Amino acid sequence: MVKYPGYKKNAQGLKKVCIPRFDNRVARPYNKPMKYYYVMCQKGSVLHRAYVQLDPESADILHDSLEQRHDLVQVCDVRASQVDPDLLIK
Repeated sequence: MVKYPGYKKNAQGLKKVCIPRFDNRVARPYNKPMKYYYVMCQKGSVLHRAYVQLDPESADILHDSLEQRHDLVQVCDVRASQVDPDLLIK
């Protein structure tokens, strides 16, 4: 049985279920620093490069995911002054 938060069994008029809603905005983790990362991956002769803004845990997950699908992968943090605006993914 699935238990939902905010539901009281014997409450007469309070049968609202509090489920967090998700919309098209990016969920940003609170109290975590968002660093800029340089992402480069290569498969065969095709090379992809980009700058993204992530928290450290998401950068590790991205690196592990790309490493399974590409030959060469590099995900490293950079300073905001080193970010190329043409390659920045927002």
